[in-house]
Amino acid sequence: MTDKILIVYTGGTIGMVHTEKGLAPSEGLYERIHDTLGESLQGLPNFDVIELNPLIDSSNITPDHWGKIYDTLQENWADYSGFIVLHGTDTLAYTSAVLSFMLGQCDKNVIITGSQIPLGMSRSDGINNLEAALALAAESSFGMTTVLFHHTLMQGSRVTKFSSHDFAAFQSFNAEPLAKLSIHKTYVGTRNSNDSLCSPVVRNFTFLNHSVAVLPLYPSMPKSAYQGFLEDDQCRAVVLQTYGAGNIADSNESYVEFLQAMQAAKKVVVNVTQCSHGGTSQGAYAAGSLLERLSVLDGKDITLEAAFSKLHWLIAKGHSYDEIQQSWLKGVIGEFTEE
Repeated sequence: MTDKILIVYTGGTIGMVHTEKGLAPSEGLYERIHDTLGESLQGLPNFDVIELNPLIDSSNITPDHWGKIYDTLQENWADYSGFIVLHGTDTLAYTSAVLSFMLGQCDKNVIITGSQIPLGMSRSDGINNLEAALALAAESSFGMTTVLFHHTLMQGSRVTKFSSHDFAAFQSFNAEPLAKLSIHKTYVGTRNSNDSLCSPVVRNFTFLNHSVAVLPLYPSMPKSAYQGFLEDDQCRAVVLQTYGAGNIADSNESYVEFLQAMQAAKKVVVNVTQCSHGGTSQGAYAAGSLLERLSVLDGKDITLEAAFSKLHWLIAKGHSYDEIQQSWLKGVIGEFTEE
């Protein structure tokens, strides 16, 4: 193993350049990093860059890409002291969540970052994000996949993108950050014990595209908005985005019948709140207690992205409906607040 950091460039704004069709991911990121950061790289770890082929705009991310990113990390694990994944911001929270589950309590840092403005362009936030990620990646492992954005290091399974324009594009509303970076580094969260950390293993499963769906609730929702999930054989699970503390329109008979039919068909349903902060209290209100009687799983304060990714990961690993029902509330990598 060298003291180098491996940067895995998947695509995304940080490495984009102008084209006739607008901004698009471009090869040659290693050279652009050196040209842009220049003398700022002094004092930071040396690094190599691997660019996925083809590079992708993160709006086009699929579960197949998650597997490719993981495989790239796993195959190079023994040769580097830490890793940075450069990713587009649109779906970064999904990728950081699924890598959190796949990598588990990893013995080296895997830091995911990106930017709102490409490297080399005026006022690019990519400079600060990349410099900070390089500095932190060389430290002892935080024991989990993390996200670094706008001077803040956060748990990869707890972030969500909340702004399309702010440099602080990501927030961890229900978990304290791991570190705040200013003149001094301030560590807020705790690291996992070194005794429990491990290296990733060769992936022996394949993600099943279209196996997980998301159903946001809204007033007077038509039957056509959800009935298709029952009829789709590829759909194995649905994440409900419910109101407030986890409430549904329990007077909507066809919707209640749909949830009953989902359980009869052995399709997992998880309840998460539409609110950015807080979580579900599934039995607190009559409109939400029905979900418990229907065996809908309580998402607590998990993010939509983490719930979606966890279901994809469990299904890909071969877990059955009954196994997911029984194990859902056992935290894997701190994806929700344990009581």
